[in-house]
Amino acid sequence: MFANLVTYRVHQSLPLPANDAIAYQYILAAGGVFVRAETRFWAATLPIARCEIRGLQPLQPQFRLKVPRLSQQLLVQVLADARRDRGGDGCLHEALYRFQHIGERVRVVKPAQQATATRVRSPGGDDPTTILELHSHGWMEAFFSRTDNLDEQGAHIYGVIGRVDGAPEIRLRLGLYGYWQPLPVTLLFDGDGGLNDIIRQKERSHEG
Repeated sequence: MFANLVTYRVHQSLPLPANDAIAYQYILAAGGVFVRAETRFWAATLPIARCEIRGLQPLQPQFRLKVPRLSQQLLVQVLADARRDRGGDGCLHEALYRFQHIGERVRVVKPAQQATATRVRSPGGDDPTTILELHSHGWMEAFFSRTDNLDEQGAHIYGVIGRVDGAPEIRLRLGLYGYWQPLPVTLLFDGDGGLNDIIRQKERSHEG
């Protein structure tokens, strides 16, 4: 339908031309295969297959936030709500939240959803105003499950908060249509909101 929905480039000379893809672009560079994409909120280049390719230009992973960082108070509000989200037996349920940019303002929306102690589902994940889609894990630790990998196939930042009834922890990752890169919480938020950033800079692969 669109010839430039996904594009391909061999990085042979500097500078690297601007991204001409509607969705994303593959780049073959000296360090292997990369993918890059851009939304109204961020621009990113991620490595997806590391190898040495002689004769090409090097390329470094990049993430650039194009809007101001979000307030840590939004995380505090989400945590408080997640602690109240329980079933009839008092057991914590998972809950889904969308952080939406409306002009200069950011709001957190809790959409209509079907949730249990181990799963949450909601329609409408393609809203272009959403900068972050985050769900809680109840009493479990913060991790991205195989189910999350199947669900989180858009160009978004995704997050999970775990152990919400104890010492909470949070993970964030950038998603590029099925490719993922861990992100430090402080790269998106202006503080940690009292949550533990358990992401390590050395991580380079998504959770399985």
